[in-house]
Amino acid sequence: MSRREAAWVAAGSLLFSIVFLYPMLCEVGYLGPGISGWISTGPVLDHLRRFPSNGDWDLFTQLRWVPYYTIAHFHQIPFWNPYKCGGMGMLSNPESSVVSPALIPYLLFGQHAGLYIEIVIHLAMAFSGGYVLARTATLNPIAAIVSAVVFPSSSWLYLHLAVGHLNFLPALYIPWIVALFLMSIDRRRLFPAALGGLLCALTLTEGNYTFLYTAIIIGSLALVLALLSLSIWPLISGLVIGILGIGFSALKLIPMSQQLTIYPKNAFGLEAITPRLISGFLLSRHQDLYHPSGAEFLFSEYGAYISGFFVALAVIGLVSRPLKTLPWLLPALVFFLFAQGFTGNHSPVLLIRFLPLSASAGLTGRYLIPFVFCVGVIAAYGADVLSSKFEPWGKWIAILLLTFGLADSWLLGPPNLRYLFHNDIGQVDASRDFRQYWVPNPGIQTEISQANMGSVNCEGYGYNDIPENAVGYNQTGYRGEYYLLEPGEVRQTLWTPNRLRYEVNVSGPSSLVVNQNYYPGWRLSSGNGELYSKNGLIAVRIPPGRNRIELVYAPEHILLAFALTMAALAALILIWRTEAQN
Repeated sequence: MSRREAAWVAAGSLLFSIVFLYPMLCEVGYLGPGISGWISTGPVLDHLRRFPSNGDWDLFTQLRWVPYYTIAHFHQIPFWNPYKCGGMGMLSNPESSVVSPALIPYLLFGQHAGLYIEIVIHLAMAFSGGYVLARTATLNPIAAIVSAVVFPSSSWLYLHLAVGHLNFLPALYIPWIVALFLMSIDRRRLFPAALGGLLCALTLTEGNYTFLYTAIIIGSLALVLALLSLSIWPLISGLVIGILGIGFSALKLIPMSQQLTIYPKNAFGLEAITPRLISGFLLSRHQDLYHPSGAEFLFSEYGAYISGFFVALAVIGLVSRPLKTLPWLLPALVFFLFAQGFTGNHSPVLLIRFLPLSASAGLTGRYLIPFVFCVGVIAAYGADVLSSKFEPWGKWIAILLLTFGLADSWLLGPPNLRYLFHNDIGQVDASRDFRQYWVPNPGIQTEISQANMGSVNCEGYGYNDIPENAVGYNQTGYRGEYYLLEPGEVRQTLWTPNRLRYEVNVSGPSSLVVNQNYYPGWRLSSGNGELYSKNGLIAVRIPPGRNRIELVYAPEHILLAFALTMAALAALILIWRTEAQN
């Protein structure tokens, strides 16, 4: 692309993000379908000064507030999260987003501004990545715009955002990863694939499901392109993306694998979804969050609208360029089969359970997300055929289909963003000292954390089945945030997420118990004693006399994880330097 074209793409990406995210600024007094009842109220800028509150939003805002506060207030790396489930790993949480540049806006502009900047940037990346992908595949600019908009304009994104599923934002990196993969093949260079591996790592370090989506897409493309071209380069490029993706994600992958081994997530969401239901999720114009799904869960778990105008372009692409679209048709078919869920003991989706860390197949309707991506690329081929083979009228037909499809998608998906502030945020009285707190509804975890307390009751909230070992100060049996099992004196002199310090004076052998979950990675950094688990809580056996006990949490194997990440970075630099000299 020329510099001028690149500038237009950058501007178009930002404009697309602003237009499609605008409904989050609309008043929530009107909650029904349609457009006139909510857009005419004008923007409500006060929304940007607070966190959304609807569905699972609180789960993910808490996972962003804790790292922000740990770094900004305690000046520590957010290894441990004492505010959730009685204490659990932060890096090891599959839904956390710590190892990511997306954390930078939070530190620079604050927690609320950082959240909305994160969303805008991800959406802009999807648009620009889709455009570059199509241009790398030698498609014309009109087709490139089709590729840029079909995926991020689909209702899947706005339905998931409506209920706070920020772990699907990294799916918006997929267009760039595939674009870099194609560049690597086209140029016979490994550096683009190495950059693709870096972005591929973010699909894991910022979420969970999207890493699997990316692996299936890249693996399918590499196999088909290698067979069609009788070249090994697609396989090599795909392998580089995979290896470096795993290497760069090691800082989260290794702690996460340990946590899922200790606290495995029970399988959920494996239901039977008929092709008829799937066609409705993809093509029905009823894409409102509270529209009955016809399946087990809320409509947000299934909706992935593809405008009929884009479908027409995809059909043209399949018919006119079958070989060019074949690499995209294969992963689309795989995702469609997976989306059907449990169709019997030989269901295709059950194959995922043989992969590492994939014992739970999860909500199978979510596989329609990458399906839409594949359809968007196929639609771009259809637009390319129309605008390049049937001039001049074909060009105008392609532009009209693009315009109508874009408007159609905007009217159906983004309006769900007005549900972001659907519920009032509960208020929690602040505590001077940190303490655990039990509430029957764990949907105010962010507010509990901001009040300097930890939410004991998780009820499997999120991707973790953590046992309730810690006791809330408002529960029977509460003995304090630290206490001795035998007579003596104990005083806490330091409390931070990763480091705890106590002054102890006992006349005989005793144990100090901390009201947080015991987990591998906690160690005794100073003082005489032995660390162990007491009913699932952190405990230290202490000899008689005065003692200064300091406990420090650092994830097990963190040095190995850091070494693997640095090795991936060194490999990327080495590839860049080597190919730059040739």
